[in-house]
Amino acid sequence: MAKPIYAGSYNNRGRGRGKMIFTIIVLLQLLGVGAYLYYKSDNPKEDTSKAASAPDSLAPAPASMALATMPAVPTYTPESQSLIADARAAIDAGQLTDAQATLNKIVATTPYPEAIELLGSVNIKLLKAPLMMPGKEYYVIQPGDYLQKIARKYNTTIPLLKTMNGLESDTIRSGSRLLVFNGNFSIRVSKHRNELDLLLGNQVFKRYSVGTGKFGKTPAVEFTIIDKIIEPPWTRPSDNRQIEYGDPENVLGSRWMAIKSNDHPELTGFGIHGTWERDSIGQQSSAGCIRMLNEDVEELFDLVPRKTSVTITE
Repeated sequence: MAKPIYAGSYNNRGRGRGKMIFTIIVLLQLLGVGAYLYYKSDNPKEDTSKAASAPDSLAPAPASMALATMPAVPTYTPESQSLIADARAAIDAGQLTDAQATLNKIVATTPYPEAIELLGSVNIKLLKAPLMMPGKEYYVIQPGDYLQKIARKYNTTIPLLKTMNGLESDTIRSGSRLLVFNGNFSIRVSKHRNELDLLLGNQVFKRYSVGTGKFGKTPAVEFTIIDKIIEPPWTRPSDNRQIEYGDPENVLGSRWMAIKSNDHPELTGFGIHGTWERDSIGQQSSAGCIRMLNEDVEELFDLVPRKTSVTITE
């Protein structure tokens, strides 16, 4: 049997052990002093805030890096607080279009998180309700029309058409009016904020908290949604075994939207999907995909059609 590398000879074992212990103590002290000096030089001022818990197998970023990537929270002014209060009052009174106008005015000048959250809630309510709003119009159903054909014509989705018109089935009648949405949705994902913005034109329609790839694995490029699957199976990379929806090992949640980059065709296997790991949202937690809470990805799934652009930024 080969002798262990760091074992000394039997005769010199006692003296060798003493020297070894002394040397280890000195080295540990030197390492401790060096680490302290390095920390002080990298952090000239003490940071009293507690670091957010890091996901499994992901080392926390240095404090200087974390501060550099954290978005600054806008300072609320008396005027902005008053406008947000007005918007809340309008929401409580059921005056959603008034609340939408007020919140759009606030967000256009300063992206207050509270205003963006309220705006997203109001926009979704207005979009799904049988009410008119910018981007909505009426369409008279023609002979030979069916929901999928109309959805393609207006670049929208069948679930949204059914929700807006209170339809329980796909059956429609020629000559009837159908409320349709003629807006142009796009998606923008910020990796360092772990946020997904659903945009209508150039304005934020709703913001979602998401999980992105560990160690920055999510590519910061332009993608397009090429496929959408309800209750998707998942192919495990380690053995190419297909894990069906509902199996605890399936990591895709309740929805999957595959994305592809025309400029980078080598980037395959990426998508936007759900998750049951709620604690992973808001962090770099995935193998590279964009993960969302199941209820959020289900909502987004019903709003955006195939060919929707997805821009991922650092």
